[in-house]
Amino acid sequence: MKLIFLLFVSLLFATNCFTKSRLCEATKPEPIPVHDSTGNMLRAGANYYVQPIYPDEAWGFELASINNHHKPCPLGIVQEDYYPGTPLLFSSANPKKSIIRLSIDLNIDYNLSYTVCTKSNDVIWTVGPYDRRAKSYFLVLGGVKGNPGRETVKNWFKIEVFGDNYKIRYCPSVCSDCKVMCKDVGIIEYNGQKRLGLSDVPVEVKFVKDA
Repeated sequence: MKLIFLLFVSLLFATNCFTKSRLCEATKPEPIPVHDSTGNMLRAGANYYVQPIYPDEAWGFELASINNHHKPCPLGIVQEDYYPGTPLLFSSANPKKSIIRLSIDLNIDYNLSYTVCTKSNDVIWTVGPYDRRAKSYFLVLGGVKGNPGRETVKNWFKIEVFGDNYKIRYCPSVCSDCKVMCKDVGIIEYNGQKRLGLSDVPVEVKFVKDA
């Protein structure tokens, strides 16, 4: 009898939530904040170094040409023995949110004033076209900041817990009716480079705030 009563209460609450969806949305707890290496919450608009944990924390993420014909463009993201790499900033799909939280859609931006390839201060990560030779999708620059939806679906990433630290994942939810591929961001060795791309093996990272 007690179980029937609890089921009735749950059904009543669910029905009430359905009819008052805005109220239910407002009462949902927000996702857990992401923390940097010092334990502080990640904030939108602040610069952070994204440092892989393995094989060595001295290996940072850096911009590099991924053209096989020795041309400067396009630019991709590679792991190099260069400490600490180039800092990045994160921005949420909801521009009113200043705290970066787990599992929310994010733009990842190098925030450079100029590059040979983009000539823009919005140097946004995006998923490049399928590389048939490498049989992989690599991450490149050229995304558009903001405007969440179908047209920008390749530009959105998420931060998830992985091991004692975090991983970056491509699994956008900015387009409810889009068919998307969910994959982790990992290191793919190709043509003598350690490129960032979509992989079944994520790279474990930590976030170090730029001084």
